[in-house]
Amino acid sequence: MDYNTNRPSLKLPEYGRNVQKMVDYALTIADRDERQQCAETIIKVMGNIFPQQKGSTDFVRMLWDHLAFISDYKLDVDSPYPITVLSEEKQEHPHLDYPKQQIDYRHYGHTLEQMIRALSSIPEGSDREQAVELVVAQMAKSLATWNNTVLTPNKLTSDLREMTGGQVDMTISTQRLEKIIASARALTKPVNNKKKKK
Repeated sequence: MDYNTNRPSLKLPEYGRNVQKMVDYALTIADRDERQQCAETIIKVMGNIFPQQKGSTDFVRMLWDHLAFISDYKLDVDSPYPITVLSEEKQEHPHLDYPKQQIDYRHYGHTLEQMIRALSSIPEGSDREQAVELVVAQMAKSLATWNNTVLTPNKLTSDLREMTGGQVDMTISTQRLEKIIASARALTKPVNNKKKKK
């Protein structure tokens, strides 16, 4: 069996091995006119791989640069544009460190923790009450996803107070809070995928 892993690596893998073979074949053509015609055909094939970019002058120019690169700049043809020499060296990607911020309540996540702590900066009034309700609804969903059995009005109230340093109290009515909890639980119910018996 002939596996790709045993073959030479592709210069530009996005064009595939067939384009590489066509370029290799073009390099063997002695007649300049025939070689030019072959190169133009290869450019059309390469352009068909990315049809959404067709028609752009920069796109056609890029194709000619890629053709030259794939042939190691050995393909002697007349390009309608000056060829830009592409670097084969892969640029090293900067190392991204894993975020090191401490998350005290992992089930809520970092973003929700920030939202909860930001509640204390909202002046008391209807804006704060609406914000509290939205945040508590998200807390309920997160708790229900993490562990449905611990989702209670007392848990939400104590977590809200603790995470805001006692600066924000639960302003939601008991009846409304129960609806929020019921809604969160409904979203996390397991889906019954069993087929109905006929």
